[in-house]
Amino acid sequence: MSYVFTAIVFVVIFSLLILIHELGHFWAAKRSGIKVEEFGLGLPPKIWGKKFGETVYSFNWIPFGGFVRLFGEDSYDPSILKKKRSFAAASSRNRFKVAFAGVFMNFFLAWFLLSIGFSVGMKPLIGPNEVFDYVDSGHVQLVEGLKIKEIVDESLAQYVGMKKDDLIYFLDGKNVGEEFLMRMNTNPVGAYKVKRGGEILSYEVTNEMVEKTGLHSLGVVAGDIAAFPRIEVFKVDPAGVNYAYGLRDGDIVLSVNGKQVFYVDQFESLIRGVSPLEYEIYRNGERQKVIVEVPQTRKVVVSDVLAQSPAAEAGVKPRDVILSVNGTNVTDSLELIKYVSGHATETIAYAIDRDGEKLFFAITPNEDKKIGVLLSELMNYKNFEDMSLYNVNVVSSVNEVKDERYPVHIALYKSFTEMVKVSKLTAESFGAFVGGLVTKGQVPNDVAGPVGIARMTHTFAQQGIIALLRFVAVLSLSLAVINILPLPGLDGGRIFFIIGEVILGRRMSRKIESRIHVLGYFLILIMIFVVTYSDIGRLIKGE
Repeated sequence: MSYVFTAIVFVVIFSLLILIHELGHFWAAKRSGIKVEEFGLGLPPKIWGKKFGETVYSFNWIPFGGFVRLFGEDSYDPSILKKKRSFAAASSRNRFKVAFAGVFMNFFLAWFLLSIGFSVGMKPLIGPNEVFDYVDSGHVQLVEGLKIKEIVDESLAQYVGMKKDDLIYFLDGKNVGEEFLMRMNTNPVGAYKVKRGGEILSYEVTNEMVEKTGLHSLGVVAGDIAAFPRIEVFKVDPAGVNYAYGLRDGDIVLSVNGKQVFYVDQFESLIRGVSPLEYEIYRNGERQKVIVEVPQTRKVVVSDVLAQSPAAEAGVKPRDVILSVNGTNVTDSLELIKYVSGHATETIAYAIDRDGEKLFFAITPNEDKKIGVLLSELMNYKNFEDMSLYNVNVVSSVNEVKDERYPVHIALYKSFTEMVKVSKLTAESFGAFVGGLVTKGQVPNDVAGPVGIARMTHTFAQQGIIALLRFVAVLSLSLAVINILPLPGLDGGRIFFIIGEVILGRRMSRKIESRIHVLGYFLILIMIFVVTYSDIGRLIKGE
């Protein structure tokens, strides 16, 4: 896809987001009786304009969005407060509606686009706290290794023969991990194993190659990857049950009985009291199944003793383990009940284990053919002392994210819940951005300005109309969330002053308020400049 087309799409998207925002202000002002002096498409200087009624409608040279100029919106003139149709003279309620309407229109656009997407089928908006659930459910499918999205021309990867969509899974005889992500662009020397379709290929980058080419980066662009938490088998005792069934040192345990595993404590909870155990493991670049039959013994335990029953009178207590009756070993509570019923008129000899001490009781069932105990089964599983595990991070690539599709009425609700989630993440991300900028002078990698958004536009435009629609929805939502924040220069800042006016019962000096908003605009421009500078830096570095 050409970059000219991407530039056109980017301008259209940006203009749509700003224009829909300004249309909200325009509509609310007209409804509130506030005079709209001009509604412009694009930004000045003006190409053409014509007055219809009291409003000038104009086309402007800079093709980004539009603007609304309200009568008396930022004027210092005290007489403006006496002008009936000026923004300054409008009631606090009407000024609130005008200020909020732009934000509302961006929220509405996001909801509308997401509803369309979920109606026809769209990839979900996955928050950082939901990744594990989506992987576990199968909506997000991972493949271990680094999947090559693009190969840089005249790079070491191209030199040795790697290709787009290759999966790098081994480096120097080890699973690719976080170390590989850090060194592939600084020290790519090593022996690589790569999957290409059904083939396993080997490549080697040597010091001689680096010296000959003068390149110190492997030169690959990764797809969606993450250093994903998994657990690795540190050591398996060759004499133990796990080794006998096929587990080996270095195996990465991906799932247990169909449940994805990410941490050791989660693994421990999944294996407790379960047999057999079906492991999905990752070994030597392949996923394999290993089924382990866990040795176990079953015993009958007394969970409670009824008062004044034959068992109570004989001295039986809760937590006693019944070993045998009349010399016959007991492992099943139902079999024990059946045996007692069949010998209802006899005195039965019970062998019981109480805290390691073996006791004997002679008990005769009552007329109901019972001795008066509640029984349960005590399951003893062989422990896993023959295997040790630890947490590791395995470089994994997103192989597929499945679309979610719903009936229209559910899609409408699903879109709303997604908006709430993304709005919260956007607010948190903006707060982290401001905090990082103030304290460290750094821009987080997940924050993008116009240049970064233009790059993302190119990516999503290549993925198709639904991906692009989803991207526009997220941008519109982000614009709405940031704009509603109570910061000077933004709609949220104006709303903040209006609410303060209602609470205090009087208005702040318009001159002071205007100066505060001007300061806010100045700070916003600084932030846009810093983010844009960061975007350009990433572009130059090829990040």
